Amino acid sequence: MTFRNMSYAHVLAASLAASVTFGAFADGDEHEHFDIGVWNDGGTLRTGGWDHDEEALEVSNLRVFEAEFGEDPAFPWTIDEPGVGGVAADLGLPVGANLTMNMMSGLGVWNGMGFDQSSTTMFVDYGPLSIDSNSGGQIDFLVTEDYDLHPFYSITENSDVGSYLLEFTFSMEGFESSDSMWIVFNLGLDEEDYEASVEWVEGNLVPAPAALPALGLAFMVSRRRRS
Repeated sequence: MTFRNMSYAHVLAASLAASVTFGAFADGDEHEHFDIGVWNDGGTLRTGGWDHDEEALEVSNLRVFEAEFGEDPAFPWTIDEPGVGGVAADLGLPVGANLTMNMMSGLGVWNGMGFDQSSTTMFVDYGPLSIDSNSGGQIDFLVTEDYDLHPFYSITENSDVGSYLLEFTFSMEGFESSDSMWIVFNLGLDEEDYEASVEWVEGNLVPAPAALPALGLAFMVSRRRRS
């Protein structure tokens, strides 16, 4: 997982433009709290925003999720959002299958212009399974008819105030794995600064597919100029 400051213009976040009958794109609701709804797009996994109150995929293509440490004062370094869930039939997933959440190694921390590699550590725990940002790893979720599963995300105690970034993909046997998605964690940062970090992720790490080669080239040029 690579974090960097980008000197080129932001690429606007773009969905894959998949049209789904079971979820309406919620204009202006991208920053509303959603669980991660993984759905089947013709044999390829996609991530969207699942609303358990409405029991619906409110945003069909969503690759940046938000989370706030400190919502429970008794556990300031641990949260259980976002969850992973949905109604299997609506999402096109087979009941009884294992849905694997793959965490990439590396933890980013917001520097006001981009994300640097952080020296602190984040952990994701689900039942007996535990993975961390130093080495990455996998967590399996059992798909049931209507599931709402919440791993615990925790950060090293007394970590600096800031916005922290983790990268994930989802995989399942018989399906193409999802594109990368990101969770941006707020640890006591001013909300305006935190939202700026979220917008940076949306604008720089979620490019349209055709823009990926250009982004890679721009990054290589930027690195050569700094070296």
